[in-house]
Amino acid sequence: MYKKRIIDNRLGPQHRLWLTISFSLLFLSGALWLVFHYFFSVKTDFGEGPHPLQQWWLKLHGLTAMAALVIFGSLLLGHIRRAWQHHQNRISGSSMVALMMWLTLTGYALYYFGGEESRPIISAAHCIIGIAALPLLVLHIASGRRSRNKKSK
Repeated sequence: MYKKRIIDNRLGPQHRLWLTISFSLLFLSGALWLVFHYFFSVKTDFGEGPHPLQQWWLKLHGLTAMAALVIFGSLLLGHIRRAWQHHQNRISGSSMVALMMWLTLTGYALYYFGGEESRPIISAAHCIIGIAALPLLVLHIASGRRSRNKKSK
């Protein structure tokens, strides 16, 4: 019978730093875009219009999304594969992978397929899961720490 062996699957300090920076900027730029999109507008000669910073938050979000995808990809062959092989954090880890896939697909759909009718639906699906990403990531990290602490006892 397979005996579950807990491994130390922590990321190195540089890897953790890049992950923290890219995902923090990604979350922050998306949240700021939401705030500026829904709560800040400017009066123009033609009525209410988008705040000028709204487009810059979206551009920063797109840029950091590319960086976050590269960093996430760097987790696949090491961190994710090792955890899967050792049956560690499978539920929260699989949730994080599914979440990244969903956000990538909906982000792509917003950029390439978002017509006037479908854009609000795709945007809502992207934003809701994007907001949920932060607490899910915190839960994933906490779950990993709990399993590592069990090993040390």
